[in-house]
Amino acid sequence: MNLQGVPVLVTGASGFVGSRIAAWLAAQRADVRALVRKIAAHPGLDSPHITQVQGDFTDPLTARYACGGRELVFHAAATIGKDFSEALHVNVTGTAVLSGAARTTGCQRFIHLSTLSVYDFSSGWEEFTENAPLRLLGKTYAHSPAASPHYGTTKAEAERALQVEMSHGLPATILRLGAVLGLHPTSSWAVKVPAKVRAGKVPVLGDGSDIMPWTHVDNVTHAIGLALDRSESIGRAYNVVDGEVAWRDFIEDMRSWFPGCPPAPVIPVETMKPGDRFIGPCPSERLRQELGYAPVRTYFDGMAEAGAWWHKQMASGKV
Repeated sequence: MNLQGVPVLVTGASGFVGSRIAAWLAAQRADVRALVRKIAAHPGLDSPHITQVQGDFTDPLTARYACGGRELVFHAAATIGKDFSEALHVNVTGTAVLSGAARTTGCQRFIHLSTLSVYDFSSGWEEFTENAPLRLLGKTYAHSPAASPHYGTTKAEAERALQVEMSHGLPATILRLGAVLGLHPTSSWAVKVPAKVRAGKVPVLGDGSDIMPWTHVDNVTHAIGLALDRSESIGRAYNVVDGEVAWRDFIEDMRSWFPGCPPAPVIPVETMKPGDRFIGPCPSERLRQELGYAPVRTYFDGMAEAGAWWHKQMASGKV
């Protein structure tokens, strides 16, 4: 899709994934409106093709203004906070408000950035394809070290809210992301989780053989481009997963950046409830078969970026 001059909106533009989407769009000379909580020198938003707009997308008037005149809307904003009411308001109500505004202002494509955490990994499914059951409000689930207990559930509810607008004609595509590798000050898997690993606060379950499906942020923008190029992606959800790494190996890769780092604590398997896991295999065959997707960056690329950043920060005494 030729994006030159196309008016677009990106929510969550000061965050990791949102800023990379905005920068990717700007590199193709799209007219990017970046919705942020506060206008500032946010990383990745320095292009002349990006205009920052301050506002709260959960507010109907703000959402309608932000979507006005935008052909494409990319919804990357979300909260992983521990407050349940805030998670409901931002992730669920906010998605309902924004997608409703996008539909009524004539948005031609709506790309919703979701997460594999929407799946009910306690449901007994062996593989979590896009048709697997999603989490439900009122039920307790295990959650990853990068998110709160409410993130996956409220993101699942956000998808249900979006489906309502899709049933009324909003042309939307849902991308469910694995653990997103790549650098940004707000990155969970490159900055926040390694800081916890360095402090010995990220455990492994039993022998640590649980898997973590991952992607790279540059692969996310690549998947978005393919979705925009193919109208058959409208109304579809896709797992964006480039591979799997054993949880113990992921932790050990991060521990290697920190000399003298304490070992990861071990949670005995017998203390866990049956089916109590935060992740499972999430194949991406639909994305590959329907959109011709193939990753452009590797696990080793992402980990090398993060490791180099940590080494630089430690050498300079910043962390």
